[in-house]
Amino acid sequence: MNGSAASSPASSSSPLRQGKQNMKAFVFVAAMAIAGCGDSGSRKSPNRDRLGANEQALRVKVDTARNRLWVLGPDDLYVYDMAKRHLILRIALPGWSVTDFICPPDIALDRAGTAFISDNAQPRLWRIDADSFHLTEHAVRLLNKEHWDIGFGGLAFAADGTLFGVTASGGSLWSIDLLNARAHQVELGASMDACPLSVIPLLPR
Repeated sequence: MNGSAASSPASSSSPLRQGKQNMKAFVFVAAMAIAGCGDSGSRKSPNRDRLGANEQALRVKVDTARNRLWVLGPDDLYVYDMAKRHLILRIALPGWSVTDFICPPDIALDRAGTAFISDNAQPRLWRIDADSFHLTEHAVRLLNKEHWDIGFGGLAFAADGTLFGVTASGGSLWSIDLLNARAHQVELGASMDACPLSVIPLLPR
């Protein structure tokens, strides 16, 4: 054993060292997802269980509590195990499509690790359970704006668990009630950037 490890100011269990290790894992798996490596854990065909080298991830979200990486590709959603560095599952979103001239769709994770995926062309969301990976689709009614044919770009949860979304074009903010499949607009006095949604920490609690 050399003496460099013993004299290091940060031990292997320090928060700084652990944070660096987690970041290295994140970079590795994110690169793996985009480059198309590591599909051993998938339930689907190997030829469809990877993002091709010529494709790009639309969104990437990290669930540090469960060591998972969620990668939203142009066609499917990929869930990776960051500790084991392999693909857990590829999930197809039925009826999902991406409009490429406006803000891309987004992923938001709640406290339980359940994922919510937006559709940037229509007011619809997909919910993927953190434990079973069961997929459900939710058509959302835009209260008083039912004639709007538009979806959500950025998604984010507020501190109280409320899900917010920003329209993929126009930049209006909406509070989304999934239980009742409806959303109401939040007046901010100005439009905002939906790529990605960044206003949530600024909202009053």
